Amino acid sequence: MSAKDLPSDSRFSQGHPRRYDRRTLLKAALGLAAGSGAGSFLTARAFAHSSETDGLLHAASAAVRAPTLGTPGLIVAGSPGTGPARWAPVLAPALEVTLPSDGPINLQNVAGQDGVTGANLFDAQASGENALLVPGTAILAALSGDSRVHFDYQRWLPVALIAGSPLVVGHVDFRRSLRTLLQNRPVRVAVTTPTGAELPTLLAMAILSMRAIPVRGLATPQTSIEALQRGEVDVVQLSPDNATPELLAALKDKGFVPLFSLTAEEGGSLPDFAARFTSVRGHAPDHALYPAYQATAHAASIEAALMLPMLTPPANAALWRHAAHLTAAQPAIDDVARKNHTHLITEANVFPFYAALTPPLAGILAFRRWLSASSVFWRTG
Repeated sequence: MSAKDLPSDSRFSQGHPRRYDRRTLLKAALGLAAGSGAGSFLTARAFAHSSETDGLLHAASAAVRAPTLGTPGLIVAGSPGTGPARWAPVLAPALEVTLPSDGPINLQNVAGQDGVTGANLFDAQASGENALLVPGTAILAALSGDSRVHFDYQRWLPVALIAGSPLVVGHVDFRRSLRTLLQNRPVRVAVTTPTGAELPTLLAMAILSMRAIPVRGLATPQTSIEALQRGEVDVVQLSPDNATPELLAALKDKGFVPLFSLTAEEGGSLPDFAARFTSVRGHAPDHALYPAYQATAHAASIEAALMLPMLTPPANAALWRHAAHLTAAQPAIDDVARKNHTHLITEANVFPFYAALTPPLAGILAFRRWLSASSVFWRTG
């Protein structure tokens, strides 16, 4: 078959260019233009939709406010002169700066020397926006099984702790000898009440096999020191702000020396009770009352504790904890803490300290048995 006998389209495969008339070329041009226009329209529409979506997202993000706590309240559990009453005027203004809220912190002062009344009120509240500033003596009352206690401190969320270890000062021979065993001389301890802040010192004497006798009614450091100097008591427990170098030097001149601190202090020159016991007995404390001593010693070291209810939303608890951490870093707050020989414990450091306030069940039972038996002896003299 010759080439001219092939169909016109087949000539292209034989190396001959395909020929188009004007009508075919015009239709092709119009189709190309139409396709280009549709693509441009779709591209413009997609761009407009994307811009509209970005605008809506930006407007929505601008409309969402940062999380706040409304108008928080703070229950101050303690009479004037207690740790919470001293710290509330200092902490509240600082927290108002660092805590995102709709208004200032409302302070609610609840009288009570050991803070139990305020802690009961806090535990019974229906609202979760109120925080609590409570002394460690309220936890001591709970550990002792005080009938006034209607709260469970183990259900609280700790935010910050203001703590400093008290010192035990006096004149006591801790060495066990035949002479001391025959004399059976008691160690008189100045206390506000037997289950008050000086309870760890009574436990320490019992662990050291000393017959401790609480001398009641010495409610202030001054009256305790005067009783020590008059020979009416053998041991006093001094808070960190009262145990000044000048006072310790004056007591040392009269034969009364620092015996130990209740808890270990970083950089402290005085050994804690565990170190003192080891130096006297040659081994670490293994007494059944020692877990209770550790819990009560940590509680007595708390000048004020900032707490939240257990059912506080996690987001609100995070705001409180972050605000407390920022507050602790303020120079003015740090200066007040240093002057009182205390320190603020915040964020992750709170939890190990607070966990030490809960001894194992066996330790609680041993402590309650000892307290019950000792109370009978203390009442009979």
